[in-house]
Amino acid sequence: MTQAPSKRVWRAAKRGGAVFCLALVVAVYAMAAVPALHKLVHPDAGDPSHACAVTLFLGGQVHCPGTDAGVITAPPVLISPAPAHCADFISADVRLLPGRGPPSCFFV
Repeated sequence: MTQAPSKRVWRAAKRGGAVFCLALVVAVYAMAAVPALHKLVHPDAGDPSHACAVTLFLGGQVHCPGTDAGVITAPPVLISPAPAHCADFISADVRLLPGRGPPSCFFV
């Protein structure tokens, strides 16, 4: 079974975007680890006033989104006695098989 071309294109675009983002993160890591590579990209990388993603990463100024976990208290458990049983009705599928007549007496 073949997929529609739009689904294949969408899947390829998502994968391509993920690979691109991963390549950017790896490039920033590499430039942070190798100062010569950072100087190759930015000629003024040795300047103290130079600010880019690599210098922010080296300074520990990376913003990682996070969430606050809220504490949810459980509602109190109310225990009550089971209700009295009045009657139990059971439904049964009574079919007349070939060669059988209706039941002579039917009590619940």
